[in-house]
Formats: sequence, C-alpha cells, structure tokens
Amino acid sequence: MEVAIECYRAALEVWTREAAPLDWAIAQSNLGAAYNNRVRGDRGDNLEAAIACCQEALEVLTREAAPLDWATTRSNLGNSYKNRVRGDRRENLEAAIGCHQAALEVWTREAAPLDWAMAHNNLGEAHHDRVLGDRGDNLEAAIGCYQAALEVWTRKTAPLDWAMAQSNLGNAYVIRMRGDRGDNIEAAIGCCQAALEVQTRETAPLQWARTQNYLGLAYVDRVRGGRGENPRENVEVAIGYYQAALEVRTQQAAPQDWADTHLNLAFAFRQAERRTEALAALRAVQHFGSQWARWDDKEAELSRTLDELEGIVE
Repeated sequence: MEVAIECYRAALEVWTREAAPLDWAIAQSNLGAAYNNRVRGDRGDNLEAAIACCQEALEVLTREAAPLDWATTRSNLGNSYKNRVRGDRRENLEAAIGCHQAALEVWTREAAPLDWAMAHNNLGEAHHDRVLGDRGDNLEAAIGCYQAALEVWTRKTAPLDWAMAQSNLGNAYVIRMRGDRGDNIEAAIGCCQAALEVQTRETAPLQWARTQNYLGLAYVDRVRGGRGENPRENVEVAIGYYQAALEVRTQQAAPQDWADTHLNLAFAFRQAERRTEALAALRAVQHFGSQWARWDDKEAELSRTLDELEGIVE
C-alpha cells in the first residue's frame, strides 16, 4: 500500500488539475482508496486524507461528464466514511449509505454487474453498522444487500468476492434480531465455513483472519451443538477461532483488528471461566488504550470487567 501511495503521489506531480483535470481527479480518487486501506500511520489521519482526496476528485468528476469514474469515487468516499474514526459516527454512516446509493444510480446490474455487486456489498456493510433507524430493519437491509451481491458474485466467477460476501453475510446473521436465533447462528456458521473454503491463510490472510473472528462470534452465541450437553464446548471452539485470527491480526500488522479480536477473546475466556487468561487479554487491550478506534465506546465496559476479574483472581 505504501508503494501505491507513492505511485499516485508521483503521478499527481505531473497530472495537475489545470493541465490534466480528468487524470488528476482519477489519481486523487485512487489515492483516496489507498489511504482508506493503509495500515501504517495514524488511522484517523489516513481516513481524513482519503475523504479529502475523494472530495477533491469529485470537484472535477461529475456524473454527467464521467459517470463511471464519478460512481467509483462515490464508492471510495463511502468506504472512507464508513471507516471514519473522527466526526459523528451516525453522520458518517449516513454519508456512507448516501454515497453507495448514489453509485448504484450509475452502476446497474445490467450495465456494470460486478460494480453493482461490490456497491451492494459495501452498502450492506454500512447498513450493518448503521446507528440511526431501527436496528432490526438495518440488519435485514444488510442481509438483503449481501444476498443481492451473491446473485452476481459466484464461487466460480468471482471466488474472493463471493467469499467476502459470504463472510459478511455470516457476520450479519450472528447479530440478526429477527427469525429463530438458533437458525440464524447456524446460517452464520455455514456462511463463514463456506467463505473459508476459498479464503485460506496463505492466499488471503487478512480475509481468512476476519472470517475466523466472525466464526468465534457465532460459536460464542451458538445454542445448538455442544451447548446442549456441555455449555463450554462451543465457547472453547470460539476461543480457538479467535486465537487463529490473532496469528494474522497481530498488534504490529493490524493493530485495530488485533484489539477487536483480543477483546472478543477476553470475553470468551471469561465465559469459559478461564479468568487468568481473560484478565491478561483485557489488560493488553487496556494498555493499547486510546490507540484503539473503539476505545471511547468500550472503555467503561472493559474497566468494569477488569475490576470484576481482579476481585476474583487477585
């Protein structure tokens, strides 16, 4: 990603807005997408840079003059708003949804099926995280978006995209509020296991780790299988999935994902009554502290759980 950023910056030294406006705008959009995916540097700074690049590109790229490039930049901007750390979370997600819906006015299933599918997947992610509106409705919208994407993305024609949508669909089923809880969890596990038939640690390590994390979430809440006879069996399976994810999601390589999964692992340890391990995992996340994008939302819960465990273990 660092190489890509340097390449786009180099191009922008030649392509100026005055001399080559369309090339300049496309390079700005691409640079924005690269900043959105950047691992190095401050996550908040990277996302602000991504948003600024896309907004500048859209000053030149109009729907009338360059509809496909306009839609691509709208999509890039939507992804950056969804991931944005700064600003109001509700407003950011509404902006993301608006961007993806705008892109879909150009990317139709007939004219641009693969882009249409990607926009639906991205829109599903935004609905999944949406704060405003009814939570149940938002999750149903997310599920519908992923299912739409899977009508175009097949395992044969677009295996990695298909696996990504399967993984996202599984994650939505984990927290689905409607329908039978047991059925939803089994659907989640099925989706994630299907994704892992394509996502391997060797070929797609970050995606593989994300799906491992989602499987951990599903098994923690599973109401069938081992829970019936041994309440800890599924939780132990979940711990295994979280630990597998953390082999890739290291604090150095993917610090935000590391913190997310480490917290999940801590609560699974606690549920399995492995309190010393839970305490160590929680302290690791606490030490990471404000570097974590979710720290403000999770600090109080983490502190309460730490106090509880310290009173038992020490």
